[in-house]
Amino acid sequence: MNDTPSNKPIGYINFDGAPGDNNEVEIIVPHDRLSQLRRGQYVLLSSDATGSTRHYLARIIRGPYYVPDAVSKDSAFARASILQADEVKFRPDYHGVCKAEVLGELPDADSLSVMGSFSRPVPQTAVVPLSPDRIKHLLGLDGDMYLGKLTGYPEVRVHFKSTNKAVLPRNLGVFGTVGSGKTNTSQVLIEEAAQAGFAVIVLDVEGEYVEMDKPSGEAKNKPALRKKMEEYAIEASGLKNLQVFHCTGTEPQRADSKEIGIRFANISPYVLAELLELSDVQHDLFLELYLGLERKAGSKPKKSKGMVASLGDDETRTSSGVSLADVIGGIEDKLADEDTKGKVSWSVLLRKFKRLERYGIFDSDNDLGDYSSLMKPQLVSVFDLSGSQNVVINNVLISDILRGLFQKKVGDKDRRLPPTLVVIEEAHTFVSKDNVKRMEETLDILRDISRRGRKRWLGLCFISQQPSHLPPEIYELCNTKVVHQTTGGKNLNALKDSAGGVNEAIWDEVPVLGQGRCLIISPQFRHPVLCDVRPCKTQRKFTE
Repeated sequence: MNDTPSNKPIGYINFDGAPGDNNEVEIIVPHDRLSQLRRGQYVLLSSDATGSTRHYLARIIRGPYYVPDAVSKDSAFARASILQADEVKFRPDYHGVCKAEVLGELPDADSLSVMGSFSRPVPQTAVVPLSPDRIKHLLGLDGDMYLGKLTGYPEVRVHFKSTNKAVLPRNLGVFGTVGSGKTNTSQVLIEEAAQAGFAVIVLDVEGEYVEMDKPSGEAKNKPALRKKMEEYAIEASGLKNLQVFHCTGTEPQRADSKEIGIRFANISPYVLAELLELSDVQHDLFLELYLGLERKAGSKPKKSKGMVASLGDDETRTSSGVSLADVIGGIEDKLADEDTKGKVSWSVLLRKFKRLERYGIFDSDNDLGDYSSLMKPQLVSVFDLSGSQNVVINNVLISDILRGLFQKKVGDKDRRLPPTLVVIEEAHTFVSKDNVKRMEETLDILRDISRRGRKRWLGLCFISQQPSHLPPEIYELCNTKVVHQTTGGKNLNALKDSAGGVNEAIWDEVPVLGQGRCLIISPQFRHPVLCDVRPCKTQRKFTE
């Protein structure tokens, strides 16, 4: 393709065949202009229909296909030219055919805005390539968070706007198979959000982000990566403000990692019952005991489930005052009482809470209090959960962090706290489709943060290599989706169902996206875009 667009058309709109999609048109391209044509190209369609010219923005989504000019492709002449190509050096003249998706109508030929359209370009409409600068403005790719380059347009950078309430505060999802570049994209988002003044909290299941205060060292040993960083005009550099935490009783991945615990009284009993997978009988016995201990401690009982129970609002933000030792002691008293009924269930409860006690993470006087220490501009806080082999402990900690951050945001009446982004790695291990019926309280936490966190600039970023394992509610929470190479019908269909009106031809690209390439669906952009994500500047552990 010629990288310098001219006003000369590369092709023309063809007559329609059988009725198809209203927003798709067929383009015929003469043989001498085929070198200017490629799939993914953005073009301007200038249609002179009824004496007035109308202009459309379109993207080539299918093709190019090659069709002989004067004969049928099934004719003996055409067939012989292919079957005997090694002997017969002739070939019929041919032209190109492709399909384009009409993205919208432009007020005039030079406009930088795109409107909806209730019409279509007529046959013989000229198809003209667009300049990179104009494409950037028409698609809405400007911003202060540098993600990478528009696929096929190395001159066009793709950005998020950190000040756009429809992007980060409305939650993101980053999805892709192993080796697709998903983790690099997550790291780029962390770097850019921190640079934009966000407080970033990373819930790191694999321990991949604990060295982000160091510059990326990969380029030293990989000339191809070093060249790629030069092409993207970036230099390796570490985060200026990083702190790393690990759970009590687990091995830290770095010497200065801070050991933390959890205040048991902060955990909603409803969430705890879910995470411990208590049966109905165990659930009722535990809640009865817990609420009795609350009254004995003189604290205000939690009113109900959902937001009030899980996250708290201005009126119910105090902790219950109940410790893990109180719960274990209460269960032991029940077992010691000869009149207690359901001793088998009480025994199971004692075993489960004793197991929690053995981890040593609760009530160890090294918790982070109200989590205000995490909410500072440009500070990245990584919670290294890689040393914990217990999913329950990890999920209890994640739930408590979400609760604490939300409470701080609710109480920040003067909006003094910075915008905040919480990155949840391997989100399918936190809440999955398989256990969604047992995770209603946890989903309530996520829904409430999604609904009320936007106004307070608190956003979530879900990262998963198994999108089909996530409940549909998670997709609904993600206003912006970053989709890397995804294979398998279940994973791809889960993303399709949640993304709305994305052309099927674009989804056809997803299973064959190369490493580092992704589809971004965001309200900031006029149209879903394909992006080649820039390399991260910071160090990532466990890279191959």
